Amino acid sequence: MSLNAVVALALMSAPAAQAEALYALDLPSQALSKSLTEIGSQTHANVIFSPEAVSGRQAKPLRGAYSTEGALKTLLAGTGLGLTTTRGGSYIVAPLPVQTAPVAATPQPVVWVEEPSPPVIVRGYRQSLTEALRIKRRADGVVDVVLAEDMAKFPDNNLAEALQRMPGVAITRDQGEGRSITVRGLGPDFTRVEINGLESQAATDGLAEGVNRSRGFDFNVFPSELFSRVDVLKTSSADKPEGSLGATVNLVTPHPLDRKGPRIAAGTQLTYNDLGDRSGARATLMLSDTFADDKAGILVSAAWSLTPLNLQGVNSGGWNQGTADGGFCKPTQGTGGPCDVANLAQATAAYNSVNQATTYIPRFYRYTDLQGDVERVGMTASAQWQPSEHTLMTVDLLYSQFSTQRTDHFLEAIGFSRGASQGGKPESVPLEAAVDASDTLVYGRFDNVDVRSEIAIENFTTIFKQGSFSLKHQLTDRLGFEGMFGVSSSRFSNLELSAQIDRFNVDGYSYDIRDGGQYRPKIDYGFDVNEPSNWYFGPRVTQPGGTGATGPELRLRPNYLHNGYEIAQAKFTYDLGDGWRASLGGETKDYSFRSIVYRLIQGEANFSAPSAGIADLTKQFCGVSDIVEDGRSPICWTIPDIDAFIAEYDLLGNSGRTAVSTTNPAARGFNQAVFETDHSVYGLVAFKRTLWGVPVRGNFGVRQVRTEQVSEFIASVPTSVDPSGQRLTQVRRAYSDTLPSFNIAADLNRDTVLRFSAAKVIARPPLTSLVADTSVQVNGGARRVATGNPYLEPYRADSFDLSYEWYPASGKVAAIGLFYKDISTYVQSLTHVAPYSTTGLPVELLAGTGATMTDDFVIQRAVNTPGGPLYGAEITYQQPLRFLPGLWSGLGVRMNYTWATSQIDYITTSALGTVTVTADLVYLSRNSANATLYYSKGRFEARLSMNYRDEYLSAVPGGFNTDANGMNAATYWDASASYRVTDQLTLSLEGLNLTKETNGTWSDSVARRTTDYRLGGRRIHAGLRYSF
Repeated sequence: MSLNAVVALALMSAPAAQAEALYALDLPSQALSKSLTEIGSQTHANVIFSPEAVSGRQAKPLRGAYSTEGALKTLLAGTGLGLTTTRGGSYIVAPLPVQTAPVAATPQPVVWVEEPSPPVIVRGYRQSLTEALRIKRRADGVVDVVLAEDMAKFPDNNLAEALQRMPGVAITRDQGEGRSITVRGLGPDFTRVEINGLESQAATDGLAEGVNRSRGFDFNVFPSELFSRVDVLKTSSADKPEGSLGATVNLVTPHPLDRKGPRIAAGTQLTYNDLGDRSGARATLMLSDTFADDKAGILVSAAWSLTPLNLQGVNSGGWNQGTADGGFCKPTQGTGGPCDVANLAQATAAYNSVNQATTYIPRFYRYTDLQGDVERVGMTASAQWQPSEHTLMTVDLLYSQFSTQRTDHFLEAIGFSRGASQGGKPESVPLEAAVDASDTLVYGRFDNVDVRSEIAIENFTTIFKQGSFSLKHQLTDRLGFEGMFGVSSSRFSNLELSAQIDRFNVDGYSYDIRDGGQYRPKIDYGFDVNEPSNWYFGPRVTQPGGTGATGPELRLRPNYLHNGYEIAQAKFTYDLGDGWRASLGGETKDYSFRSIVYRLIQGEANFSAPSAGIADLTKQFCGVSDIVEDGRSPICWTIPDIDAFIAEYDLLGNSGRTAVSTTNPAARGFNQAVFETDHSVYGLVAFKRTLWGVPVRGNFGVRQVRTEQVSEFIASVPTSVDPSGQRLTQVRRAYSDTLPSFNIAADLNRDTVLRFSAAKVIARPPLTSLVADTSVQVNGGARRVATGNPYLEPYRADSFDLSYEWYPASGKVAAIGLFYKDISTYVQSLTHVAPYSTTGLPVELLAGTGATMTDDFVIQRAVNTPGGPLYGAEITYQQPLRFLPGLWSGLGVRMNYTWATSQIDYITTSALGTVTVTADLVYLSRNSANATLYYSKGRFEARLSMNYRDEYLSAVPGGFNTDANGMNAATYWDASASYRVTDQLTLSLEGLNLTKETNGTWSDSVARRTTDYRLGGRRIHAGLRYSF
């Protein structure tokens, strides 16, 4: 059956009266306020009452099957309290006599209810979970919700970590914190993010993922305290903007009319990181008030945190083939050459083992020590005016600033990543070697190895701003209007600076991972790394008998990213009567992306010798003591003094030797832009009917979207075309998509919901893949040629969901959801390794990089390829354990598990031709799970949470002629506890990463050679919260 036929089935529902749902209730005699709250929770209704009206009143027992209204009337009988039903289906309990407004004959599509003040609000973790389930059950499609109370009660570093406990959501960590999310196996590029209903983009930098020049959203930019609610919509409907294969995440900031009257909430915490023995702090503040008879209100909030950043680890620089970059020097004896050895037989045997295309060696094995601070500042403001129950106007403002100041310290054998032109690997001679069964060099001792000490400064900031205005107005009893306009911007900047000192052709360098494993290499550098006179900085030099000149570098790489949206939306909704409602709407969206990168015009190497000795440009560093064991590597060594280098060479002067440019060959490929204008219109029909005696609700519709795209880049052209050899170039194209959707939810009985959804969905191509220029990138020993394609088609898929949800009691759910996506169009980078000379590109593009035509480069080209199926299942279980005796009744559990699999066809290229391989979708973890054991009783609350994510692929194929790169599986344990001293004051204690879990990446799915491994340590937070 085609997807269009599935949508058409919605037209076949015959008119029928909708049955009023009955609910099994069993309430003991208790405080009336508690019984009213439980009726609302168990019947999924909004029951509003003033605490003063019910204070001191006792409710009689209530047992049996009731409708919501019947239960409330039975409970209130003889109490002197009456019941009013609003147009939106809410129930207001107030003292008699009461002026009862006439109930509209037909449901209203847009409802704004004037409520008594103060209304009952969610308070406590258990109530938060119950309210989230109520929202989930009422939805037409598949949606999961997390509320502010839930986020506040967990020890999250940022917004990304607040999402990790939701079903189907897994996070990618960077700098020791969550950064981006994967939903049901689909990575960050496949997830749309909205803030208060408007699509947004936030981008920053990191370690494992680097600068985000793609469409994925970096959630770590935001403190989680800024948001009152997060919805993850896993199915599509015609009234939701296109652009997601995985999910749409809607972040909602608090509004003053959410709760009437004055409100104050504040909190502060002290934080501690046990890895660096350093402390930080966090603070939050929220002020809100309503006035003009609670028809208008203003709310402002702020959150700030300063978190110590300490990471220690091991990095290999990747593993390359023994024959790459010209291979090793063949041992000789008695020639007087650089490769003469004392034991020729032993060295020859080592050479024969190492200098093979099948043998993989680390490009620069090293321990790493990263130190710094992460600061977040976030603010929101909201103003609302509701002049009548028919009109609501809202203005929302959001500001967030994410800053990292980080200093990275490295000591490495850089020579193994240098080719012959840089006097590197072809000058090194193996003396001893051991290769294991996976063709990994697990032990090696060498002569003539270049060693480097390096310090890198990363000071980057992302500033996000968004402003929006929305209007909801009921034009007539049947016709409603909703409109919204908003703008947002994300601006990233980084002053990237590093300095290096080298020692050339060291004899006796060795590493050994036979006994300690890849994460604890034993490294002997063959000389005293603490003696400044053993190090060199200055012009490139060629060693006696060497193959080429090389030298240390100074890198100044200012870089910037600008992302922005301008969005206008409008929707008219008309009540057709008899359970039918039609909507017609549209959206226009302007998106802009610009990358700006500077490089030193005269290159990063070949600086003049310092005016004074090397000792004046260096200092001593000690670190990595938490990861280096038993003297397996030096923990102290000489490093460049970055301030001394800045002063000596006027690095920040932007003139002469240190002048920077965006148009020199090293920078040109990074300077690019993409502009998109999207116009969409849609029609949607929503229904609430009875089908074969079963109440059903849902919607069906179609969305038509046209995308107009402009790719901008600096193209290399012949000097006959432009004397500068370059020209700013734009490529324009447009494409259209028709996207039908269908969602239906059947209430099989009072506590069971069956859902089905189907839709055509798209996700637009990665941004950097849309730039047609060929960029040449040389970063020390890392060399890459990348070619984009402005004519890439978007990712396209057919999506189907089927779920069964059982809600047997308030706060309890057991659900299973099945999902299937047929990805018909995919975007991939064809990747292989070959000498630069094979690309046909001019040698002028290598000017100032130190690389030559014979050096090996990773060569990539973006293309559309067939995709493949993705399918899986989600299982969710949540239950408060109220049946347990006494104090144990405060316990509860919340668990979810997601299984997903995919078979994507990847096209790989090599010297042997083009080959198609089948592998998992990148970023897809086949298994992920979350479990929380919580306790909520009286004034005390506690939570223990586990988050597990299975291993996943990060690139297919992998680097240096391997099949894939990937990330290790990881399990994180967090805990928190709080005690409410008074109704206003709460004390809290929280712990993150209690077991000191590590992050690890690898290359080659069989050999699993480590590329990066980091330990982030345990974090403790202690603080207090005040609310009024």
